[in-house]
Amino acid sequence: MTLAEAGEIFGYWEQNPPPHLLLQAIARLLGWTPPPVTAGLAALADLAAAPPPGLALVRGDLGMPPPQDIETLRARNRTRRTANREGNAPPLRSR
Repeated sequence: MTLAEAGEIFGYWEQNPPPHLLLQAIARLLGWTPPPVTAGLAALADLAAAPPPGLALVRGDLGMPPPQDIETLRARNRTRRTANREGNAPPLRSR
């Protein structure tokens, strides 16, 4: 956005103020005051540390086995990749 474009927007707002600003001005004329801002930085830090909305968090034991050794997993994946190339892939999971 250029400075000229911003000037156009502000000029438009002078002629046609946004409704929420009009409502705030009327409320202040009638004696309303906004709530005081307290501990804005602490609230911001809490907000930043919070998990995103909709993310399910589980604390404690998940009931899952611990991960295997990474080298064992890599060796198994190499074996499967080779078998897939040759056309005789083993099943992914033995039952």
